[in-house]
Amino acid sequence: MLSRRLVPAALLATALACSATLVRAQAWIAPTPEELKMTSLPEQPGAKAVVLNVDELCDDDNHMRSFYKRIKILTEAGKDLGDVRIIFDRRRDGGGWTVDEVAGRTIQPDGTIVPFTGKPYEKVLEKTKTDSFRGKVFSMPAVQVGSIIEYRYKLRWDDRYYQQPFWDVQDEDLYIRKAHFLWRPTQHDMFSVGRGGRESLVNTLVWHPVLPAGQQIKNTVLASGKRVLELDLHDIPAFSSEEYMPPSGSAMYHVDFYYSPYHTPQEFWNTEGKYWSSDANKFIGNSDFVRKTAQETIAGATTDEDKLRKLYALTQKLQNTDYTRRHDSAEDKQEGLKQVKSAEDVLLHKRGSSDEITRVFVALARAAGMNASLMISGDRSRSLVDANWLEMGQLRDEIAIVNYNGADHFFDPGTPYTTFGHLAWEHTFSGGVRQKDKETALVQTMMDTYKFSRTTRVADLKLQETGAMSGTVTMTWQGSPATVWRQRALRTDNDELREQLKTHLEHMMPGGTEVTVRAVENLTDPDQPLKVLFGVEGHLGTPAGSRVILPSDIFVANKHTTFPHEHRDQPVYFQYPESIQDAMRITLPAGYTLESVPKNDRVEFKTYAIYSQSSKQDATSVTIWRNLSIGEFYYPLNEYNDLRAFYSSMEQKDQNAVILKRASTEKASLQ
Repeated sequence: MLSRRLVPAALLATALACSATLVRAQAWIAPTPEELKMTSLPEQPGAKAVVLNVDELCDDDNHMRSFYKRIKILTEAGKDLGDVRIIFDRRRDGGGWTVDEVAGRTIQPDGTIVPFTGKPYEKVLEKTKTDSFRGKVFSMPAVQVGSIIEYRYKLRWDDRYYQQPFWDVQDEDLYIRKAHFLWRPTQHDMFSVGRGGRESLVNTLVWHPVLPAGQQIKNTVLASGKRVLELDLHDIPAFSSEEYMPPSGSAMYHVDFYYSPYHTPQEFWNTEGKYWSSDANKFIGNSDFVRKTAQETIAGATTDEDKLRKLYALTQKLQNTDYTRRHDSAEDKQEGLKQVKSAEDVLLHKRGSSDEITRVFVALARAAGMNASLMISGDRSRSLVDANWLEMGQLRDEIAIVNYNGADHFFDPGTPYTTFGHLAWEHTFSGGVRQKDKETALVQTMMDTYKFSRTTRVADLKLQETGAMSGTVTMTWQGSPATVWRQRALRTDNDELREQLKTHLEHMMPGGTEVTVRAVENLTDPDQPLKVLFGVEGHLGTPAGSRVILPSDIFVANKHTTFPHEHRDQPVYFQYPESIQDAMRITLPAGYTLESVPKNDRVEFKTYAIYSQSSKQDATSVTIWRNLSIGEFYYPLNEYNDLRAFYSSMEQKDQNAVILKRASTEKASLQ
């Protein structure tokens, strides 16, 4: 995420004159008898705690934010809220952050007050392979079920900087009874320091709210000319995190603020887009080495598509350091390589980041005489692009566009193993900025159909009279699911990949089934289906007198109900449209015949989804086929009931059984 630093236009070394500090919650709030006696929350049954009050105040001219929170602990699980984390990273943010005026108290159900007398201490809150993030933590005293914990603190930063606030209006877990947010922005002239260190004079205050219906920010201009932005809310439900929902960062209530040099979203995207495009073109360059490499690579190709396939294959062979590791300057120097500043450097290093590899592909395509351009796209796995949010940082990844045969074609060379002519699912149906002639434009990428992402699962099983089952399972992935598995392989070794594949199938199979991975085919060839052969052994079927009941599809026998709840708060959001095709062939044990199999059936949800089930039998075996095609990835709330009905009908039919019967009157040995 690109951040924008705001510095005083005069670049004064001394602090600016301070206005009065706004702190609404300097005095503690006396608990009511109802709050002391509270043991549960009717609005959120089973809640571990409830936020009684939250107050966040930001005073720019004092370079300070004040935070206040009051929480009622309702269960044992809620006691962990007594460990308070103040998240920031002084080294990463570079703003000279400090924490002071930490105060707090714990109030027991009988009204006894236990004051906080400790001090916050610094701690690593998150650690990755390449970095660590620190913050301040402190623990409230004597926290127990029924306690009310109450604390406040202030964050301060360097006087040369201004930090516009971000209001998290909704909590992921907790119901909020009352919330108050206030920001007093500065009136001082400032420069924004944006992409590439470019400075612009700030002359606009902008905010982007995602709030409950009917709620607005109060915008007041005081007699002094100063502006105050304020928001008062009450009874904010905890964010409802549901399966198959859009990224939570886009759906939760929040407000983004900006000191901006731009007056409209169009002005922002046009200008920032040109900055990005200019930087990208400088990196792509016009290198003789790149031109020579392109010509050598496309030798023998007769069509534009053939040329691009060769260039795409070349770039996909480059080591992607976003999936392995980055190399520092000392390593490069030891190898006789200079710092990466261009597409030529990436080719010489034979490695680069995802965006650098994409730029190499565009550079090669241009060198081959083609009309190639870049697009910087959002990542749907993290958040949805909002054109009214004036932040280039929401556009995370670069993809390529090449125009040939009269049409634009999209490519994703920076995402390993993405099929030629397609995008990683995170970049499909996503907004972004693309290069267009000498300008840029906001556009949206397309979505692949359900035929592109296909999973095939075939079980060939032999059932013994004892109930023992053995055989093979062949799983084949194409499109997006194949790319996901191939990328997992990049981040792990062969043994770990096989263990993950084994676990994936075990979760589908009946309990106690032993799974072994026998072969993995086409792991590194994105133009071919990824195929895995498993061996399986276990027990199959439930005896019922002289009969044995078998699942009609071994791959969904353990599957939970997809949409169990009548009410839903969030739209349904799948990663991508897809097709899943199952086939299960069972060779019957001697002495058993088929009594019944599921009838051929079909269920449709408008033109969005189709499910079918069919079977074929002979004297010694039965084969069941199950097909599911999901044609859309997004279903708004007004379609939820119909979508749920479709899945409910499908899952009910999935429970139809295959019933075997012993041919003789003897007691069935499968018992």
